[in-house]
Amino acid sequence: MSSIYLSRIPDYCKTIMDLINQRGFEAYVVGGAVRDMVMGFEPQDFDIATSANPKEVVEILNCEGISNSDDYSRHGTIIACIDSNQVEITSYRIDGKYSDVRRPDEVLFSRNIEDDCSRRDFTMNSLYLDSNGIIVDHFGGVEDVSNKIIRCVGDSRLRFEEDALRILRGLRFEARLGFSIDPETKAGMLQNLMGLTKISKERIAEEFTKIITGKFASKVIRENVDILAIVLPELKDAEGFDQKTKYHDSDCLEHTLRTIDNIPLNEFGKREVELSYAALFHDICKPQVFTVDSEGVGHMKGHPRRSAELFASWAKEHKLSKKMTSSIETLIRYHDTFNDTDQVAISRMMAEIPNILFDKLEILQEADILAHANYGLDRLQKLRNQQEIRQNIISKNICVSIKQLAISGDDMIKLGYSGKQIREKLEFALEAVITGKANNSKEELLSILTRESLN
Repeated sequence: MSSIYLSRIPDYCKTIMDLINQRGFEAYVVGGAVRDMVMGFEPQDFDIATSANPKEVVEILNCEGISNSDDYSRHGTIIACIDSNQVEITSYRIDGKYSDVRRPDEVLFSRNIEDDCSRRDFTMNSLYLDSNGIIVDHFGGVEDVSNKIIRCVGDSRLRFEEDALRILRGLRFEARLGFSIDPETKAGMLQNLMGLTKISKERIAEEFTKIITGKFASKVIRENVDILAIVLPELKDAEGFDQKTKYHDSDCLEHTLRTIDNIPLNEFGKREVELSYAALFHDICKPQVFTVDSEGVGHMKGHPRRSAELFASWAKEHKLSKKMTSSIETLIRYHDTFNDTDQVAISRMMAEIPNILFDKLEILQEADILAHANYGLDRLQKLRNQQEIRQNIISKNICVSIKQLAISGDDMIKLGYSGKQIREKLEFALEAVITGKANNSKEELLSILTRESLN
């Protein structure tokens, strides 16, 4: 078995470990890479833990001419670059008090591997692999991986008091791996929920994104609404919410989770980020706009717009990129819009939504439709009709964007337009082409705009 693990350690890691060992210090591949090996996965990143202190690590690397970040922080991590590969080398340490529930106030470097093992978050991440391919396991991590259990190292309450972000990290591993969280560990999470309010929104979003894109995201959300409501309170409103319509045979949250499940996985067993967020938020504001008519039927008029606005606000608060936010907001806003017979309407949508994003929109729409009760499956044919019309527009290169117009901004300047007027007139010309009021010819469009300027 050791030979199997040994063969998976890349040569650049072995080189560094051997150099450290030759100086009389311990060196191990540590953490996620070892866990992935035990699970039969090919690790993507390799970190090394060592009994050498940071100064000693730098001296070893410098003697061998290995590039490194010798401006190491008080946390003792050196980044070495060998054969164009970066490796984090961290000295064994004992963490001090966590005043900010995120990072220790101070660290003490240690020569004892057990000290380093004891400070780690989960047993599955407290596995150390030496240069002979032998695993050092002080907390039963191999057994927990075998049993698909996420369990804290030591006292779970203390682990989450130290670093509240570990709560979301645990859920992230559950979403990625499909493991179950140990009951004591789950209790520790629930006891320290308010610690998450002290973590930066940006760090929260980083873990939350990994949760909702994981293969087992719906399971994690379903089983941990009380935890995730700290990040997105509207999840509690969706849970158990009866939409009172024949199109839904489940509550709002369950429909959302079905929609997430219907988003395809990529080759790495993950879902695309924009689609995952759009699926999660697409109906999130239904409880806010809910009304019931005289016959007891529920209506959620305007929920796509309201949900898109909520996402945009959440994304800004959590510092998601403006580009990603805009794309996801568009997906949410249009998820319930179908144009299955009207080429003009579809062309107008295509003028607002780039092709790549439109492809994602149709994936979201199908995922949403398939999450409905059978009454909603008639919409699947509408989607197919829409797809057919859109593909016809693309194949025939029918003009649906300003870039495709036979005229340009330079032509507008020659007509005497400037500033915002240029864009406005090009949009006017595009609308004329889309609606069939004009052909996409330079002569005809300039003629129309000339007449427009005289009116």
